[in-house]
Amino acid sequence: MRRALFLCAIFLVTFASPFIATSQAAASEDVLVCCDAAPVELYLIGGDSNKRLTPFVAELAEEPQSVSVETSISSQETIGRWLLPNTWGGDVPSSTWTFSMNYEVANAAGVQINATATVSVGSKSFSATTEPGSSFLAQGSGSLSFDIEVEAFTTSGSSNIEVELAVQTVLFSVPAAGAKLEFFWGSEDEASSLEATVPLMDIYMVEPEIEGSDVYLAVRLDSPWGLSTLAMAESITLKVNGVPVSGDPIETAVGETVRVTWTWTGAAGGVENINVEVELEFQPGQPSLRGSTTYEIETFDTGGGTGTYYPPDEPLRTDGGGSSMDLEINMELESRDGGLILERVTSITVHDELAFWMRWGMDHIGDDNPALSATLRAFSAGSVTDEDRISRFIEDVERSEFERQLVSLGPLYMNTGLGLDTDELLGDFRAFNELKIEVDLNGQDAVINHPVTLRFSTTELLVDGDRIDLLRNFIVVQPAPLWSDYSLSLTARSSALTALSNSIVRESNAFDFSVIRMPWGDIVSMEGENIEQSETFSLSTLPTASPAYAPLTLSVLTLVGLLGAFMFGMRLTRNRRRTYLYLELVLVPIVLAVTVIGYPGVFIATALGAVGLIWVITALASPRLVGQQRRVSAPQYPTIACPACQTPNAITTDARPHRFNCSGCGRVIKLVA
Repeated sequence: MRRALFLCAIFLVTFASPFIATSQAAASEDVLVCCDAAPVELYLIGGDSNKRLTPFVAELAEEPQSVSVETSISSQETIGRWLLPNTWGGDVPSSTWTFSMNYEVANAAGVQINATATVSVGSKSFSATTEPGSSFLAQGSGSLSFDIEVEAFTTSGSSNIEVELAVQTVLFSVPAAGAKLEFFWGSEDEASSLEATVPLMDIYMVEPEIEGSDVYLAVRLDSPWGLSTLAMAESITLKVNGVPVSGDPIETAVGETVRVTWTWTGAAGGVENINVEVELEFQPGQPSLRGSTTYEIETFDTGGGTGTYYPPDEPLRTDGGGSSMDLEINMELESRDGGLILERVTSITVHDELAFWMRWGMDHIGDDNPALSATLRAFSAGSVTDEDRISRFIEDVERSEFERQLVSLGPLYMNTGLGLDTDELLGDFRAFNELKIEVDLNGQDAVINHPVTLRFSTTELLVDGDRIDLLRNFIVVQPAPLWSDYSLSLTARSSALTALSNSIVRESNAFDFSVIRMPWGDIVSMEGENIEQSETFSLSTLPTASPAYAPLTLSVLTLVGLLGAFMFGMRLTRNRRRTYLYLELVLVPIVLAVTVIGYPGVFIATALGAVGLIWVITALASPRLVGQQRRVSAPQYPTIACPACQTPNAITTDARPHRFNCSGCGRVIKLVA
């Protein structure tokens, strides 16, 4: 009997222990460390029926929204209502909220105004009117401000913040034609806003995870803005015992909750207590949101771990700052089988968060997890098995399968996953005669934050004489940028009998651009460093196999033209001084430079014609040879002295006997031998 009871007790303990452990783990997993209500500046954005409030400067547009009042009014009119939906639940303390609206008074000495600003949060409503000292708006630009006294109250997660600006009286002073009062908001230059003190989010510390000597410390951000909380915040840092944790954290999201995980490698080994502090700079100029807690951890000097946290959920592609990219493009233009062929090799090296996302995605190829993004779910398993998948390393079969499927999924992966417009960067996938894609892991096959290179080798048939864009601004600009900046190195070459004619970069001065024409082909180069994602540009050219544009043809014609023009000038100066013609040989490098730096044929012909004309004019204007120089060029004859006066006389004939008069005394001299 006792034995039976003992066995039953063991069974019950064994059965219940997982639930007890799970309950204890759940209780100790996450610790709320922040935050109470905090000051925040909510910017007015949007127009028409989509007026909103946002805490993110990145959402401000380049051009402002506006509403104009062009006639005096004496009854209440609403200028606008702006809404912030689903504020975070919590206690709102009594404080003064400030509403500021930018304005401009034009074609009038000023405006006398009575206006009211009203803030509504759920069932609560607070308002303020213009003060006597601020009710007159002078001509020009300024800001109309209201200090709104808000009493303490509690908000729920479904409450909205709404601010309304209404005017009761507008009276223009000394108005002229076109007098108006215009209110502005929604841009960086016209950043009208509501300064409030409200709960913004909850920040939780997650129980540390230990892997050998690596400690993974995570922070969970719960807020009404979801992914934008991290993507558009200024910065987030983690400190252990007061020392910032270095390295790039791994960001993941589940629903509207964002998790940020750092890898701390400074553990001393064994059991120790650590103080972990998080600091989130949510807005510039506002106090940072802080929280901290203490953990007891035990690490082991086993050498385990990769040094990077491997998240179970798909990592975010950006932390708000964006990743960097190195882009190398090599192109070859040649005539083949009667057609014009452009071969292009484009190497895209991705760094930072996007590189980690790519590696994590390749290690999950074929994963049927519905929480994955549509971009990653588009890849099927193919020949990848469950043993290969989610191994923290990218197996050869995973890389090969990724390369194979990317041939058809390239536009989807590049456009929606990496934010790169494939049509502008690589060309139309449907127009490629050949397409080969290679993945280079740059010597590291682990799923860590390490660069990944995608190499696209393409061949396409071009239409002779049709201008094309070799490259255009290819980054899809987003409020939370995927890319911080990129470097570009592009080289395009033609053969001796094909040309990249009239190549030019438009709309940008951010690149170093050059064109060189040699007899063996054109060379087009374009380079840039730290290029911003919003940079717009266009590199266009006219590919052709016409002999009139071919580098070899133009080079030969240039040399023949120069030689012919100079020889013609030499012929014109056979009896003239050639010093000036020789000096004008300095014009030859100018014509050669026009050819070498890739100017079109019409410019080369113009330069040749101008130089040839200068040489002809110089030849015709050169003085004739006279005096000793003329005699030197005359025939040389033997002479004989006159017997009477000793004057030398030239003997101009071989006939004998020969009679002639002395050029000195005039006597007749007879020469018989």
